Amino acid sequence: MIEKRALKFLRKACSDASGQSALESLLCSIIIFILLIGLLQIFHLAVATLLTDYSAFRTARSYCVGFADYLQDRSSRVGAIGASGKITDPDNDSFGSPMSQFASEELMIPDYIAGVRWLEYEYWGGENDYTQYGYMYFDADVSTPNTTLSNSNSELLSGSVQTDVTFHNYPFPFLDLFDRNRIIFDTVGQSIDVGGTSNLANHAYDYLVSGE
Repeated sequence: MIEKRALKFLRKACSDASGQSALESLLCSIIIFILLIGLLQIFHLAVATLLTDYSAFRTARSYCVGFADYLQDRSSRVGAIGASGKITDPDNDSFGSPMSQFASEELMIPDYIAGVRWLEYEYWGGENDYTQYGYMYFDADVSTPNTTLSNSNSELLSGSVQTDVTFHNYPFPFLDLFDRNRIIFDTVGQSIDVGGTSNLANHAYDYLVSGE
């Protein structure tokens, strides 16, 4: 009789321990999942910042050798393509897969730089695509951002030029994918400005009238 009671007690203890272990494993998995989303989003923003810095350098270089404004705009766009979202012109649906788009871009981007074709990406002119990631299920009070890319040049007294390239209202796609209404990441808004800066000597003054 005593042995049966002891065996029953051990079974119950093991069952309770098993349930507790399962709950702890679930909670740990949720925490790791949230941390992973946060790290992926931080990496995404870090890459965007890196590319806007590169874009600012390209734009400043274009300004310093006397390129026209539209060529400077083109330089800033090309430098930030990697952080500009999906391609919108030509229509993204014309590509069968991401790899086919990548292969096409290898040919289209040089043509865009040369001025023989046109390209548009969703984060260049506020054409964010909200048909994916469940954006249609946002709460009514959530304002989805429209991202734009801009550049500006400031001539400094030292004879150099400072160029700023900025993504305005840059979205958080990883947070939007899993926490679009900011229940978990409740202190994070829907967008943020991401920008880069570059300073270069203004060589245009050496060979252009009035530096233009």
